[in-house]
Amino acid sequence: MKKFTCCRRVGVVYSLCLLIEVIPMTLVTSFSCISGLPRNILKGQKKRTWLFAENQNVNVQIECLMKLLDTDENSKQAKPEEEVPHSKCYIIGTGLSDRLIDLPLSILSILSLADVVLYDSLSLPAQEIRRVTPQNCTLECVGKRGDVRSMKQSDIDDLLMHHATSEDQGRTIVRLKGGDPFLFGRSRTEIDTLRKSGMPYRVIPNLSSCVAGPHYAGIPLTDPILDAQSFAVFSGTNSAGRGIGTRTINWKNLDVDTLVFLMIGRLDKLDALCHKLAESSPKWCTNTPCAVVRNAGRLSSQQVWRATLTTMVTLLREELGESTTTVSPAVLVVGPTAALDMIKQPD
Repeated sequence: MKKFTCCRRVGVVYSLCLLIEVIPMTLVTSFSCISGLPRNILKGQKKRTWLFAENQNVNVQIECLMKLLDTDENSKQAKPEEEVPHSKCYIIGTGLSDRLIDLPLSILSILSLADVVLYDSLSLPAQEIRRVTPQNCTLECVGKRGDVRSMKQSDIDDLLMHHATSEDQGRTIVRLKGGDPFLFGRSRTEIDTLRKSGMPYRVIPNLSSCVAGPHYAGIPLTDPILDAQSFAVFSGTNSAGRGIGTRTINWKNLDVDTLVFLMIGRLDKLDALCHKLAESSPKWCTNTPCAVVRNAGRLSSQQVWRATLTTMVTLLREELGESTTTVSPAVLVVGPTAALDMIKQPD
């Protein structure tokens, strides 16, 4: 019985990887020590019929995986059928990655049942979402990007209300947000909208770029050797589009070791902030290390620059061209840990 359970779990994990087709078949041979696995898998053949029918859609297969992995006996007990199925909205953070494979299976399961998906510019791209949603699912991009004509938040709230008050029952509405829904995610007005509509909702958090962004670049926000024991997070641009470098903030009395700024990709705003910090506080001087992480977490396009407060913008323009005006989406890290690179492997 133990052997069967182990084999079934290996098969489930293997099948999930096949759904998104990112794992080389040769890696599966490492499981050859477990008897009972189908021979066609151990030989490296790409047949999937041992667990699922070849003609099944990805979303159907994900539901099968969820049922196989569900070990909660309470959830398996039969529940009385409701006369009218209720609609529900899921507000989901997708973290920093733009790849479907990096999402938890529970989120993939929700997407596989979605009737409507409203997604941000920095969440999953449409082509990735389409790989897992049903064919009749409606996708609408409602992303907002700085200095680019975008949908207003009030319009997004109205659109959410429209879907939430639809006469169609039993619908699954998904609101995808890059990073975490509650950290500069503008979720409050959307949740207020859902409360007004009476639609049940669930919030699913994820990693925010304020933490994961620097970490993807190998920059720890705290470090005992450098005596960096605290960090603070700021939005580099407020809701009115004003850069934080032009605002009155008492940087001198800010007793933290590392500063993290989001939405600071425009070079004029970045330059104003760097000079403001260097001039306003003895803790942050002209030679204070800083780093800019662009497209953090996106393996094919992530870029990292390390410099000081007074040389960062000069470095960016030297490498990207004098006509460059933005490096969005970007995270700025200021402090001694910004000079570290814990990802780089030794030569």
